[in-house]
Amino acid sequence: MRNIVLRTITFFTAIPLLVALVLLLPHLNHLALNILVVIASGLGARELAALFGRHDGGGRGLNVATPVLGSIVPIVQILVGFEVFAQSAVQVAIYSATAVILLAEVFRREDDGFRHALANAAANIMIVLYPGLFLSYVSRMTELRYAGPLILTFLCMVFFNDTAAYLSGRLYRSVRERRAARSGRSWEPKVVLPVSPRKTLVGFAGGLILSPVTLIAARLLMPQMLPASIGRLILVGVAVGAAVIFGDLVESVLKRSATRKDSGSLIPGRGGMLDSTDSILYAAPVFYYLVSVL
Repeated sequence: MRNIVLRTITFFTAIPLLVALVLLLPHLNHLALNILVVIASGLGARELAALFGRHDGGGRGLNVATPVLGSIVPIVQILVGFEVFAQSAVQVAIYSATAVILLAEVFRREDDGFRHALANAAANIMIVLYPGLFLSYVSRMTELRYAGPLILTFLCMVFFNDTAAYLSGRLYRSVRERRAARSGRSWEPKVVLPVSPRKTLVGFAGGLILSPVTLIAARLLMPQMLPASIGRLILVGVAVGAAVIFGDLVESVLKRSATRKDSGSLIPGRGGMLDSTDSILYAAPVFYYLVSVL
């Protein structure tokens, strides 16, 4: 119950702050939001490095440089938005970071014959991509026409999906458990995916429905922002909704591999930064590319 209360308080605190950030501070190509993206990516990188360290035991990342690795792609993407660089600079940044990471292992002093070199390199390269590259697509959204309303629509799709999945799944379990108790039996949900055994198909469906509904509602409010047909918007909404769900499941895999329940404890009721942004990470590229071609 305490976790639900904390989760609810966090939700109703974070949503107004994000709305204000997106709609009231669009100045300098949504610089305030872009700064938040960089901070979130750096903090997420630290949490992911900790998960890798827990899994590999003796493996070590680049320590102090870890937040830099996680935020380098979003920073370059922001500079692209300011027309300092061309879009190809993102690919150059990924290549350069990867080359430096691999080269760093050459100069690392190891007492055990570089036993962790492969794990170190793999962990640090992944940190550049996840959360770095994935989260940079939120920064790319600031370059779109109607950027503010589109970003707000995207965030609503993610949060409503996540909340509806949680509530519908919890309600379904509660109803089934009460019915079973009346007949003197116990009930456990059928395991849909071993990585998240308590999640149900009802929960997945409840979340998935809200994403296209949110997108259609946004079209009704601002037809010029989303000029596509309702049918196409439903397809886009389902694709983004599925990505939201997959993002949560992917992070569950990473945490299970490291035998951790949460990626951190930064955000009350939610866990760490990755716990709070996992769905955004996975869904942002899908939303950006599909909305770009509407």
